[in-house]
Amino acid sequence: MIWIILLLLAVAYAPCSIGLSLPVNKKYRPLIALGLFFFAVAVQFVIFIGILPRVVLLVVAWGSGVLVFSTPFFFLRDMVLLVMHFKKRRIPNQKYSIAAILVLSGFLAAWGEYSAVRPPMVKPVAVTIPGLPDAFDGFRIVYITDTHISRTSSNLYLWTVVCRANAVHPDLILLGGDLGDLEPDEIKPYMHQLGDLHAKYGVYSSPGNHEYFRGFDEWIEFLDSVGIETLLNRHIVIEKDGAQLVIAGVPDKNKSSKWHAGREEPDLDKTLAGAPEGAPVVLLSHQPRFAHDYAKYPVSLQLSGHTHGGMIAGLPALLVKIANKGFVSGKYQVGNMTLYVSNGAGLWNGFMFRLDVPSEITEIILRKPDEAEPQLR
Repeated sequence: MIWIILLLLAVAYAPCSIGLSLPVNKKYRPLIALGLFFFAVAVQFVIFIGILPRVVLLVVAWGSGVLVFSTPFFFLRDMVLLVMHFKKRRIPNQKYSIAAILVLSGFLAAWGEYSAVRPPMVKPVAVTIPGLPDAFDGFRIVYITDTHISRTSSNLYLWTVVCRANAVHPDLILLGGDLGDLEPDEIKPYMHQLGDLHAKYGVYSSPGNHEYFRGFDEWIEFLDSVGIETLLNRHIVIEKDGAQLVIAGVPDKNKSSKWHAGREEPDLDKTLAGAPEGAPVVLLSHQPRFAHDYAKYPVSLQLSGHTHGGMIAGLPALLVKIANKGFVSGKYQVGNMTLYVSNGAGLWNGFMFRLDVPSEITEIILRKPDEAEPQLR
């Protein structure tokens, strides 16, 4: 909720700043600013709901992005004007500064939206696991998370993700949650394409927080109907040439959320009960902020998403990192456990922008510690 409030404030600041500096009668400026404020907030709520046709929604989202990206520029401008006011300098007409800021912000919003809506590329990542059996050296896992399929998704988006994932010819495909932002029945024409994912040892998933928002049981049933098994506080064992690899998954954790109320909480003791001793464990856990808790268990690799990599490099990514206990994107060493946080394959319709934080389909290559760096393809 705090992020939605911050986003609304960012969207609303620019309209207020513009309204208060327009070259009109001073007594009308507060009313204009207030009107623009409520209009901007209403537009953002429409984007959150995502009920508009895709083309219209993308245009409206671009307009919202103009306001978001213009906020720091207007803030800096207002600080300069404040200093000039206290020094009793003449305040120049603001129409040119307003126009320049809006043009620059419009370009940033257009580029950010384009970067967010284009399908992700495959990103190879080598992960060294101590004690990895020879049979699993070079084992390839395609990890896909945060696709966030909604009415903002193009008809070809998920199909492109599926095709690029299959083109890797992975040994295993794992889905990390937040697959859609609507109930499965509302987006079945898109979501059924997940059934075309193919890997030698199968396709498995664990839920993210958005599955809870839009019919948790329906999502589990839907995934099962297309041949994708959901791991909820349990594991499966992959056997290869006499060696074993454990793939485990836990539910999303959020006790304060009303959507999670009554649902099973993550339980690593239950999840790993009966797992073969000494076998490496790959854990699916949507949110990376619990990595320190899970590193206390014999987990070799935790795969997470949720952060979208921070979406925008710089201060936004830093804020996301702080909110997730220091984890935002890429590989981390947490005790004896490796954590990998994916930037995610898609976008949330509430904020449809990426700048210098590309989406990804992650190709995880498991390696033994004494092996040379793998040749990534």
